[in-house]
Amino acid sequence: MFLPMQRATGLAAAVLTLTVALTSVGCSSGDTFSASTSATGGQGAGQAAVGGSGLASALDLVPDMHDGSVMYTDWSMLGHRDQNDPNKASFAGSLVGSNGLLQQQRALGIKPADVQWELDVLWPSGAPLIVLGFAPRTDLSGLAGNLTRHGFHADGSSLFTGSLATQTQYGLSNIGIDARRHLLAESGDVTRLRSALTAPARPLANAGEIVPLLALAAARLGRIATAALAVGPAACVTMPRLLGLHATRAMLARARQFFHGTFTAPQAEITALAGPAGTTALDALTFPDQRTAEANRAGRLAASKVATEMRFGGSTPVTVTGTAVTGRVLSFDMTAAQPHDFLELVDYNDLGVDVCP
Repeated sequence: MFLPMQRATGLAAAVLTLTVALTSVGCSSGDTFSASTSATGGQGAGQAAVGGSGLASALDLVPDMHDGSVMYTDWSMLGHRDQNDPNKASFAGSLVGSNGLLQQQRALGIKPADVQWELDVLWPSGAPLIVLGFAPRTDLSGLAGNLTRHGFHADGSSLFTGSLATQTQYGLSNIGIDARRHLLAESGDVTRLRSALTAPARPLANAGEIVPLLALAAARLGRIATAALAVGPAACVTMPRLLGLHATRAMLARARQFFHGTFTAPQAEITALAGPAGTTALDALTFPDQRTAEANRAGRLAASKVATEMRFGGSTPVTVTGTAVTGRVLSFDMTAAQPHDFLELVDYNDLGVDVCP
């Protein structure tokens, strides 16, 4: 799902020792799950709710993208806990969830406890963008003075450029502030920083492939505690991304033999949790139309078991318990042993339902 992380060679090598029984995953499974198809599936209710969701509001700050990933966390629901807590799930956390940065942020006058939500945006190349939304009661007016006193250069009234020294000392590059909207943004790319502060003309929240995902998530989950989104090629996990950089051609060819069915490249994907300590999640994929979504259902359902067994063997921490087609969206209900399992599978591209063999 996400831009690839470095993988160990163990997973790629494991493909060569998979048991023959794994090849029958597409035909039968010991798991029980529900399946449904709907042309609307309550999507109208979701459309009404999505406009008021925290995730949708945050995505209004991100320009439409053709390839990339976005991670969101509602820190007011998580209680500002450590991102690495196995009993809590948080996809975003580049700033608020990183314990090493907390003291440095406080020195600048940034209080993580006042942050309501965080958005981490990654593109295939260039610097990421991090946006923090603060509680309405938070006064950010004094932050500008703190930044200039600590080595940041004021570029206008809302943008503060850093240096190698500020990056080393505070772990922050350039910072943008919108005190009226209670926003703080950070990025090594000043252009992306300005875009978030000025509100893009074509926000990601309004993108055609994203709207149905947000509507379904709002209808099914209500308020979202944390979510991961992928757009374009980032939503399509190829075999090299699944197995890692050290996979040989022979390993890739062997792995493809375990995936059967229709695998149309999804346009976008969301993995979302309604509660930070929940062990259930919704994963949904957008396709061009309902027929394509339905055609991908069986193969991607089977692929979820193949991918997780490749990584974890028989002790699969995440299983699919239900699947549905809602308009042009194919969704999967997932259950995990602990909340942090969802993060690990998303980070390492092991969900399986988003594979493109």
